[in-house]
Amino acid sequence: MKRLLSVIGLLWAQPYKDLEGHMGSINALAFSADSRYLLSASSDRTVRLWHLPYGTLLARYTGASASLNALTLLEDTTGTFWCASSDGQVYQWSLAQYWHGSKGSREPSLRTQRRENIARRLRKGTGYEVWEAIAAHPKRPTLYVLSRTGKLVAWDTSENWLQTLQDTTGVSYALAIAASGKTLYVGSGSGVIWAVSTQDFSIQRTLRGHTKGVRGLAISPDERLLASAGLDGKVMLWRIPEGLRIQTLEANTEGMRAVAFSPDGRFLAGAGKDGKLFLWHVNTGRLEKSLTLSVPLWTVAFCPNGQYLIAGGEEGLLRVWRIDQLGIRPIQVLAETDSLYTPPVDIEDNIPQCGKSYAHRYAFIVGNEDYRSYNLSFTPAMNVPYAVKDAYAFRMYVEQILGVPSRNIVFLQNATAAQFQRELEKLILLFRMGGGKAELFFYYAGHGVPHPQTQESYLLPVDVAPSEGGIRLTDVVQKLGESGARRIWMIVDACFSGGAREESPMAARGIRIKPKPIQLTGPVILLSATTAEEEALPYHQARHGLFTYFFLKALRQKGCREATLQSLLEETVQETTRYALLLHHRLQRPTWLVSPALSETEVLSERW
Repeated sequence: MKRLLSVIGLLWAQPYKDLEGHMGSINALAFSADSRYLLSASSDRTVRLWHLPYGTLLARYTGASASLNALTLLEDTTGTFWCASSDGQVYQWSLAQYWHGSKGSREPSLRTQRRENIARRLRKGTGYEVWEAIAAHPKRPTLYVLSRTGKLVAWDTSENWLQTLQDTTGVSYALAIAASGKTLYVGSGSGVIWAVSTQDFSIQRTLRGHTKGVRGLAISPDERLLASAGLDGKVMLWRIPEGLRIQTLEANTEGMRAVAFSPDGRFLAGAGKDGKLFLWHVNTGRLEKSLTLSVPLWTVAFCPNGQYLIAGGEEGLLRVWRIDQLGIRPIQVLAETDSLYTPPVDIEDNIPQCGKSYAHRYAFIVGNEDYRSYNLSFTPAMNVPYAVKDAYAFRMYVEQILGVPSRNIVFLQNATAAQFQRELEKLILLFRMGGGKAELFFYYAGHGVPHPQTQESYLLPVDVAPSEGGIRLTDVVQKLGESGARRIWMIVDACFSGGAREESPMAARGIRIKPKPIQLTGPVILLSATTAEEEALPYHQARHGLFTYFFLKALRQKGCREATLQSLLEETVQETTRYALLLHHRLQRPTWLVSPALSETEVLSERW
């Protein structure tokens, strides 16, 4: 058995793997959220279910009477997916058909669960529509289908009503829907892209740039960019919702048919009509990789964990690459069979309810994530992924485990400099009137930047450019240390070397600085996510910052029992350091610093 597994592993170590089974062109791809299952829709009238990483064919979904041109996988418990066909119908199957009924069979053939002849209903029994694209509303039981003749139709799968949203009176090919469910993007045969409201069905914006038909559309994970693939051989990037074209990527090909963003938004893949596959870096527009395949390509996709790239084309070509084998280091790597990379616990579930409440405990919590909205010079990658989610989680923990009354919590999401300073000054006034009883849990997740001359550490509000410095951390420490509070706990999930969770605002200049040590005064203890010039890294699988995740996990495990601060910190440091190496191949070692006004031994032995 071990020998067999080693042989399979050796085969998978090749630059790519072809998944064989389809007899016609591969027109559409979709992944399950855990990246284990791949669905491929084909002109051979079947959808096939594959298991990754080894590419095992698990099942065939049959029953369609014409080419299946597009598919969409819903995020529900049964893995429902719908396909749009050339015969004017849409077909429904589910992953649960395989999970619950046929796992013991060899490549079972699974029939449709539901079909709807939308074209016949529209045309009242005459003619038909060739559906080119399909999308599902993320919050309502509504499907949108787009025909080759330019008809965009909404179908409520629950109440079974139809409505024509927009007749573009021309050829149309591509459809994409934002995760908010507010806007549909339609790619037309003339090269125009329409942004259509799902509320009143009006055209919100018209995006012009392509000179030939738009065959593929993709929305970036942060919903700030739209990518379009044109038969004019160009890939264009548009800033949404403004619809401003910010970049044109020349592909030097006969025509582009599909585009896909990587899950972290750093890379964009494009598939060409002449069999060329491209991989660009989104921020720089640099072409990272170009491959030429033997047949024209129709579709391309990244799996949700960012580890695999899939392309499908004519003659049943379905090819899988590992991203690292293309010479690109993925932002995250998930091992298929190694549970070490999955989150040990979901820190937002089952938080202990300790029932304690301390009238003199306070919390000042800041999650700064969306810098791009306030600084137009920032790229999407310069936002801080999960910072707001981290801040929300920390708020729940201080309230439910550490006993901070909700009325004593200041919570700032994407805080400007004025908001930060104003709310902090109000707290300091309270502390000065509190008779030395106050305890503060200060938490910050966001960008930290070093001063290029003094190397001092600054917290960066969302409306301040890095060159302007932001809020000097030493000033915050001094104000809090002199406020009259009994104890100040400062927990900072940021780094001050010029690095960042994704891309630093200073990355364009390649800045990495060893920050000057912070001088603490008064009853202040600083818990920092990093040591020296290291970067504060994300934990994508858990959708949190690494440091915040493991700090809260340690708090969760102690529950309502008192534990020493030292034991909490040691576990946080150990797990954060280990996962930083496993997931990112970099060092991140959390550290702590105790003010000279306090005894470090006594502080570390205090019970939380």
